[in-house]
Amino acid sequence: MTSVNLKKEQSRLEEIYQTIFPLLLQTERLLQDVSTRGQGLIPEIVRYVVQAGGKRLRPAMVILSAQIGGAQTDDATVVGASAELIHLATLVHDDIVDKACLRHQKPTAAVEFGDEVAVLLGDYLFAEAMTLLAGLNDPQLLDLFARSTRTTCQGEINQVRRRFQFDISLAEYLSFIDNKTATLMKACMRGGARLARLSSEQSMALGQYGWNIGMAFQIIDDTIDLIGDEDVTGKTLHTDLANGKLTLPLIWLRDSLDSDGRKKFMSRLQSPEISASFMVKWLEESGAIREGLRQAASFANQARIALKGFPDSMPRATLDAVAEYIVTRTR
Repeated sequence: MTSVNLKKEQSRLEEIYQTIFPLLLQTERLLQDVSTRGQGLIPEIVRYVVQAGGKRLRPAMVILSAQIGGAQTDDATVVGASAELIHLATLVHDDIVDKACLRHQKPTAAVEFGDEVAVLLGDYLFAEAMTLLAGLNDPQLLDLFARSTRTTCQGEINQVRRRFQFDISLAEYLSFIDNKTATLMKACMRGGARLARLSSEQSMALGQYGWNIGMAFQIIDDTIDLIGDEDVTGKTLHTDLANGKLTLPLIWLRDSLDSDGRKKFMSRLQSPEISASFMVKWLEESGAIREGLRQAASFANQARIALKGFPDSMPRATLDAVAEYIVTRTR
């Protein structure tokens, strides 16, 4: 059943991407080119990460935002490849921090090559992303993604520093995912708008789409970490619980409890042998999982609203379909 679900999920994405498939294929070739450069072990370890696959959501957002503005340019594939390399770099580093063993149904780079190599691999991918962008000779694009990368790192650092501190507020959690996920997706949409030379107002609207999609995506991702099936997701689950990271369902549950319930909640979280199955059952029975899905759906709806100022078109319809996919995905 899990294999069937996985293929079904992949088919959904392929159907959504159908109209931009040639450009995504071109983006893929650029990523493969990156994996052929470098000396010694570099091509092997870059290829290991690049060829693992993924949703390629960020390149798709760059291409679609450029197309919604009428731009038909190969530069969108370059910007998309750069965004994907930034994303891959963060995943490599995340897996080290979270001590994750699986990513895309295979050992993480840290498991395969060791933590030291994986840290440097992430750094290398960041550098390759900026090199691709610099080749477009557009300082505004380079600045956009350099700033978003800085913000992403800032969000990750701030969340790591708050591990095992179970008093974080919902607003603080939202600021973490704003920085580490939503900001890069916002940059992807604004990058496409830049290529299409859209007005400041249109660029801001597309940026709002990207930001809201990023917020929805990360809330769903955090929820999948709690209730997902590892055979379907292809990555290590329950890492947030194991690493003392409070995510939206956990925060909602904590805040809904009375004082005695909160003491029990804190005791469970602080236990060195925390039972993920017990906590997940508690989250599901309390309605905390439903609340997480509801808030993700609210962000996705705001993303759709941000597109209202654009005329009906295939790119806009595809972006609407992406918003729907984000909140119904299972991996």
